[in-house]
Parts: sequence; structure tokens; C-alpha cells
Amino acid sequence: REYIKTMKVLSCCFLLVQLCSVSAFIPSLSTSSSWCTHRRQQQEVTVVNMSEDPGTLRQKEYGVTLDIPETYARCGRCSTSFALTSEDLGDRGKGRRVECSVCGHSWYQARDKLFDIREGFELVELPQSDVSRIERNIAADRDPRFTGDSKLYVGNLDFKVTEEDLFEEFSKVDEVGDVTIITDDSGRSKGFAFVTMLTKEGGEKALEKLDGEEVFGRNLNVREPNN
Repeated sequence: REYIKTMKVLSCCFLLVQLCSVSAFIPSLSTSSSWCTHRRQQQEVTVVNMSEDPGTLRQKEYGVTLDIPETYARCGRCSTSFALTSEDLGDRGKGRRVECSVCGHSWYQARDKLFDIREGFELVELPQSDVSRIERNIAADRDPRFTGDSKLYVGNLDFKVTEEDLFEEFSKVDEVGDVTIITDDSGRSKGFAFVTMLTKEGGEKALEKLDGEEVFGRNLNVREPNN
């Protein structure tokens, strides 16, 4: 099929987040090529070597050696965002077929269907924890966007605690799907967060083992959210 020859593998993964007081892009800590190791093989689509394609080479460098553009594409399966410009899609037809390097989903991306980054938002590197969660969901035949069945309120946090700290602490109990520290307009922590455990059983264990646990000098207040 002709589209096989024009396949473009998107390999720099991002999240679209709302800006606080800091507007600078958070650069990737990993080489862009490492994202390709998370791509699954498709049953009906053969991805050819696109290493010489100028658009492919440029897309892999966004946020590394090149500035993030003002447009992006989003995978309809796992919701990962990719910095992408109309020029990256070539000059033939209305666009080209692209493939998500995280979940393996492929789609035809038209130039006029790219998203604009809205004012007050930015693209930041997709956390490795999210990549791992998507992979686990796919392996378990769940929706790649699934974050869990048990959401917990976590209060009395030290203001220095990060989402990575909480993810690590709760992962000692069971699988974590998502961690969100609530911040004010300046980006400063409000001292509480929401942690979603992948299973209800994991939520029960986290509630039992971590409520009152000391983290960064404070005893955590872990409970089910009010709403």
C-alpha cells in the first residue's frame, strides 16, 4: 500500500499542561530515539525505515535541539501529544499517515487538522510513569488512557514533595495510575494531592498502609475524596 511508504513515526511525546508562572519548556531527559522502543508492532502496517526523512528527523528534535512549535498532533488512542508542524507532514497531498511511538496507533494526519497550543498552555515531556502505565494497560487489554479505579485524597504534604515523590511512595504499596499535586496560580503546592491507584484493592492497601505515614517530615492524611 502506498501509505506504508509515507509512514512517519512520531517519537517525541508530550503532555499539554496549563502554565503557572513558568513558561519555559521542560526539556526531555531521555534521547528521543528511546521513545521508539515503546512502539508496538502493528498487524497490518509495516513501518519502513524513515531515518532519512527530513520531517521525521526534525520532529524527533523538538524540545531537544529545536524549539517547540506552536502546533501539535494528538494520538486518538492514548491521548499522547506530539509537537508537529505542517512542514513535517511533507508537501504531497493533504498530509500523511503517522504512528504513535507510545501505543502504536496510526492515523492519517491532515495539515489543517493540527492543534494550536492555546495561550497559557505548554507542551512538556511525557513522564516515564505515564508511558509505563499506557504499556501496562495495553498488555492487560485495557483502554490505554485508563488511570485506575481508586482515587485517594492525600493531604498534609510538605510543600517540597513532588508528584514523583508521591508516585514512588505509593508504588511501594501497589500500582499507581496517576498523581496530581494541586497548585495555586503561581505553581506552588497547596499541600494536598490526588493519587489514583490502578485497582480498588490497591486503593484499600494504600489507605491502610500510608494514612499517617511520615513523608518528608509530615504524616500523610490519606482518605477517599469527599466527592
